Amino acid sequence: MAGKTLTWIVGAGAAAALVAGGYYAGYDAARGALSDTQVRSLGVFSQQTERVLAATVTNLQAENRLVVYQYTGDVRVAAEKSDLGGLLKTTQELTVPATVSYFVDLSQLRLEHVAFDQATQTVHVKLPPLMIGDPAFQPERARAANGGVLTLNADVVQDLNRVNYRSARKAFVAQAQQRQFVDLARDRARKNVEAYFEIPLRVVGSPNIKVTSSF
Repeated sequence: MAGKTLTWIVGAGAAAALVAGGYYAGYDAARGALSDTQVRSLGVFSQQTERVLAATVTNLQAENRLVVYQYTGDVRVAAEKSDLGGLLKTTQELTVPATVSYFVDLSQLRLEHVAFDQATQTVHVKLPPLMIGDPAFQPERARAANGGVLTLNADVVQDLNRVNYRSARKAFVAQAQQRQFVDLARDRARKNVEAYFEIPLRVVGSPNIKVTSSF
């Protein structure tokens, strides 16, 4: 596996711009949906915190897909085709680079996934599952090695190419699901979402509240 890179797509700075910019509109929308009877804790401060959390959930739902990592690497596959009872054979080895994104579908986030513990001043967010998108291949950078008599037939070569790309898609997804990449993507997703919640809490004067998250 060569050429692999990992990139943090959405960082705390981007979270600050998105959340601070959309907080007050989200607050107004959430205020109408969140009545005092829904507030789990007592007191003016607690009610304000609950409303901030509700507004943050509304804003995050609007963000929809939060991309947290991208993995880029090469995948190598091979295909074979024979004719005349196996007398004529042709093969194609294909090496192609691809990129895949790890994301969290924030449209699945609900207010009940966010718990505020007044006693410990802690907010815990239960995140939707981490997902991996469809690989984006770079065919212009692909390298194909064809062998055998049948490679003189352009249709045969195209058939082998289609088979190889189907195999490459499965192989690359499996490659991207290696534990070290998934763990890093989950860690970055947690940090991103925690930053989304921490920023508006600081804006309204609640700097001591700690935000944690898990899948």
